[in-house]
Amino acid sequence: MEQKLLQFVCIIGTLLLFGSYRMQSQQKELGEGFYAPKTDQIETLYLYDIPNSRAGTQVRAIDSITFTSRNGNYADGIGYAPNGFQPYHEKLDYGVFLLRVKKLGIDYSEVFINESTGETAYLNSYQGTFLTWGQFLLNCHSVEFVDANQKTFDHPYINSAGRTANPPYFKVRYVQGDWMEVFLLTNNYEPTGQKAWIRWRKDGKLLILYNLFS
Repeated sequence: MEQKLLQFVCIIGTLLLFGSYRMQSQQKELGEGFYAPKTDQIETLYLYDIPNSRAGTQVRAIDSITFTSRNGNYADGIGYAPNGFQPYHEKLDYGVFLLRVKKLGIDYSEVFINESTGETAYLNSYQGTFLTWGQFLLNCHSVEFVDANQKTFDHPYINSAGRTANPPYFKVRYVQGDWMEVFLLTNNYEPTGQKAWIRWRKDGKLLILYNLFS
């Protein structure tokens, strides 16, 4: 577990080099989280079409993704990928490769291989690290509401009118189901010393924008 979290922190740290990144398609189905292939190993990433769908049949790859290594013993570029391949985020020369997971499995996981069309394929779960949305958001610089009319609450499971936050900028402290406890931030993303709970997803849809960097 510690090794997986360390790998994720490295991924996030690398993404920060590119400045602010925000998910604009907040209405997109979130999926289960992210699949990060092991870029420290130069392995072919085989793609499968519903493996083990019929008892007694042999698993056969329908395509693959290969990697190149120009500057060390780790993957720093894509050698081959299927036509239309569009991962969630890829910057292999900095060790970044994230595929959004639609269905998480023990041996194989279904991932999106084209974020525009929603095309998916299966990958060997053991060739990568799974990252939950909670892990992802905890390592973001800040989050903010999609809708300025969204409310903050003292507790996620006690009915109350809630309050608006001005500005609606937050640093994630805890993630619990569809809710997160956050620190309230100023316009300069500095902590105010106040805490609140906000709802970050509903019915599988994202209710916030996230910033990997300010």
